[in-house]
Amino acid sequence: MATVMDRRTVPDAEHLERLFFFVMALVIAAFVLTGFGAFLAAGISSFRSPWWVHVHALSFMTWIALYITQNLLVLRDRIDQHRRLGRLGAILAAWMVLVGLVLTPVTVADGRYPPVFTPTFFLALDWVNIVCFAALVGTALHFRRRTDWHRRLMLCATVSVIAPAAGRLLVLGGAMTEWTNVGVLLVFVTIAMIADRRIRGRVHPAYLWGFGAIFAMAPLISLLTGFVPLQALAARLAA
Repeated sequence: MATVMDRRTVPDAEHLERLFFFVMALVIAAFVLTGFGAFLAAGISSFRSPWWVHVHALSFMTWIALYITQNLLVLRDRIDQHRRLGRLGAILAAWMVLVGLVLTPVTVADGRYPPVFTPTFFLALDWVNIVCFAALVGTALHFRRRTDWHRRLMLCATVSVIAPAAGRLLVLGGAMTEWTNVGVLLVFVTIAMIADRRIRGRVHPAYLWGFGAIFAMAPLISLLTGFVPLQALAARLAA
């Protein structure tokens, strides 16, 4: 009897889990479009931006599109295609880290950050965010053969990288701080943890690491904002 039940339960749980990750990918994409679309509708952002702004946006939107595609392939059990595409994903992740680290100071120098931010806060916010993304993606790739860890850490990495979309909505709502920004991201991770509990009966430890990494962004941003050398760098860039 137990053997029959296990054979029925495990595939059902795996399918539900794959379906959940695909739906979460769609929800994340909708959230990103809402955040950036709100800035466009408010007239704060514009398509008439310098080329490097479009490079940054296209790079990060490509990641969201790739994340949806990868979860769709897993849902359809096309694991070989998922793994082949994953090699391109690793290259894209490295490119995104490079773009984020290089173009953040360019953005400050060009004055293209929300007026409610100080240059130092913007530098700290973006650089901490991209470092968190790099750490989570790198760990997810390390555990690529352990799918239970890989898929959860990759979800956390993707959640971390939508901080700019959350920030735009919070700026429009007049509630943007490093803590509220991170708080929005942790809602996504919490939903995933609840789904884990319902589907698998327990919360996977990968989510605890992902939750901790994202949570740590807020105090680290606060710490760096008061870091005198970073303040000096931001002042030189803004000048």
